[in-house]
Amino acid sequence: MKLAPDGVAVELWVPDRPGALERLSSRYPAARVRLQPGGSLGDRLDAAFARAFAEGVDRAVALGSDHPTLPADFVVRAFDALADGPVALGPSLDGGYYAVGLRGSAWPRARGLFTGAPWSTSGLFAWTRARATSLRLDCTELPPWYDVDLPADLARMAGDLTEGSATAGAWARLAPPTVGAEGR
Repeated sequence: MKLAPDGVAVELWVPDRPGALERLSSRYPAARVRLQPGGSLGDRLDAAFARAFAEGVDRAVALGSDHPTLPADFVVRAFDALADGPVALGPSLDGGYYAVGLRGSAWPRARGLFTGAPWSTSGLFAWTRARATSLRLDCTELPPWYDVDLPADLARMAGDLTEGSATAGAWARLAPPTVGAEGR
């Protein structure tokens, strides 16, 4: 299984739960798996970006885990946007975002994107765009996508699954027969 285009390193930051680090490390041997620090989502994003830039990475993109059908092209677009600007944001249809990308040259000023953010609200994306403007950071907006947060989101996800993907396999084992059957 290929996780990323050639030349793009993948890190998975997982919560400190029993077995999570070991399971993901064995499932994705090409990826570096790290434990998330405690704190808010902003604290965890801050830690991931700070680590990446301290290790010499020029461009980094953090993706949410509740977007299992996000097109890979959207991730490529995020990295491409960072070739020209300091911030890339992928808006979620619920008002949050599925991706935030930063250039190393914008760090540590870009830390302000996470400080005091209204996490888990419908105003997060707008707040983050406004914060980027106030920090004098140009922000490229990526195409919108959706989260899978609620039962109503499952039918759309089922219709968007790529046959043979890990998510499609898991969904085939878990899905009630009436949810998403028409999308297969």
